[in-house]
Amino acid sequence: MTHLLRITFAAAWASGFCCTAGAAEISVKAGASDESLAKAIAAASAGDTLVIGPGVHHERVRVEKKLTLRGEVGAVLDGTTPLQAEWKAVEGMGKVFATASGKRPEGLLVDGKFIAEIRFERAQKSGEWHWQTLLAKGPPLGGFKHVRALWMFHPKEKKIYLRLGDGTAPDKAALTAVMSGKPLIEVAAEGVVVEGLTLCGGAEAVVLGEGAKNCVVRRCKVTSYENAGITITGGASHCTVEGCDITRGAFEEWRATTENRRENYEIWKVHKDVGKYDRVGIEIIRAGMGNRILRNHLDRVFDGICLGDSSVESLDKPLIDPHHGRGTEIAENVIENTRDSGIELGVGCIDVNVHHNTLRHTHGGLRFKLPRIGPVFIHHNHLIDGTPFNIWFSMDSSPAEGYIYHNTITGGADAALVYSSFNAKRDFATPKWHVLNNLVLQVKDGFFDQRNGTPPRDFTESHNVVADDVQAAVDVGIDLSTYLKGKPLPGCEPGAFKGKAPDAGADEK
Repeated sequence: MTHLLRITFAAAWASGFCCTAGAAEISVKAGASDESLAKAIAAASAGDTLVIGPGVHHERVRVEKKLTLRGEVGAVLDGTTPLQAEWKAVEGMGKVFATASGKRPEGLLVDGKFIAEIRFERAQKSGEWHWQTLLAKGPPLGGFKHVRALWMFHPKEKKIYLRLGDGTAPDKAALTAVMSGKPLIEVAAEGVVVEGLTLCGGAEAVVLGEGAKNCVVRRCKVTSYENAGITITGGASHCTVEGCDITRGAFEEWRATTENRRENYEIWKVHKDVGKYDRVGIEIIRAGMGNRILRNHLDRVFDGICLGDSSVESLDKPLIDPHHGRGTEIAENVIENTRDSGIELGVGCIDVNVHHNTLRHTHGGLRFKLPRIGPVFIHHNHLIDGTPFNIWFSMDSSPAEGYIYHNTITGGADAALVYSSFNAKRDFATPKWHVLNNLVLQVKDGFFDQRNGTPPRDFTESHNVVADDVQAAVDVGIDLSTYLKGKPLPGCEPGAFKGKAPDAGADEK
């Protein structure tokens, strides 16, 4: 029988211990001078478990063997360092300060929260969105009410510029920085498990990259990150991200509201127009097959869960690999208060199954960024108070075979489903999509809307219900148990409904 040994890392290091008969359980303490997680990983044998003790571990590690990294209650990996700087007020810019810096930090934080960054090269246009004006006054409509602070690295002057919105001098604030672009945990092996850890202040918290297969990240808490919370990339396959709690940890406090006001979008504009673009909670980019994103909670992130690749968001650009992300399952997640999309889907999108998720107060709802092939199945999701978008086709036409069925869309400032093309070169089309048995409740503009001169809808639609009350959905759907060429659509197998016909929407009444 495989036996389990529990030893401290210091003892293992001193004795040269290497477990050959079975798996070892090795304790790693925070703050011990002769211990570190990186050393423990180097010394451990495949199959060992590293038990990471409570306290703050200021480390970034790479895992290249089959290990379990298990955090005890209070175990934190923190990628920040105190920012030691001599700040000077910038003449003619009010409450803006600057300090010399040989390199651009990956992120700047105050009180442990990331400050919104301006990119020098993206903020050169004269006017209200020029970097000097933004630092001095904040965005034109809201000032520093929502964004609260801004910073920028000037590549020519080799300086960091900083404006704290309340006028506090930087030397009076608790400032830290992320100086490395490496993730806190990078996984490049089969069978790695990361569980129970709190991760904060990394460019990325966890990356499952090249060589990762059958890996699991579960019950982790990501409290702040600068680029992405958890990333699956490099062909990583059959990995699971489950039961994690993820927030970006941004200093700005903003969420989408049902009040469709321009000032609500200024934080979006800071990041998208003059900043560092998106910050994704869980990103699946150039990943392998069979990955699963299950039962996670994402709150106050920029984008929630994204399967796609920004380099191929036009039909003019060929897919790098049509099988990227094949067989991905995104299920039972709760995504709320996003500054952009709740869930984004793109690339080949073959056999992708998105179901039983709840999206609440999202700016972009469930967004399709040019799925190419399919079939992709979107079903039994709840979308609540999306503003402005709930279900949103954007970027370019989608030639994929797709099925949107048994979803409930409640509230929001726009229609349940919207065409809004960003590509003016061609007509917008979704000819192989099927929209069936959805329930639309109390949505201002009803079922469908089209924007930017897009043509009328060309998807197949049937038995969608627009109503003010859920009772209108009872027994009015179409039976989808043979809809897929004689086979059931996922979640619509025989016996899935109990009345004369399926109810419209995500729930059987």
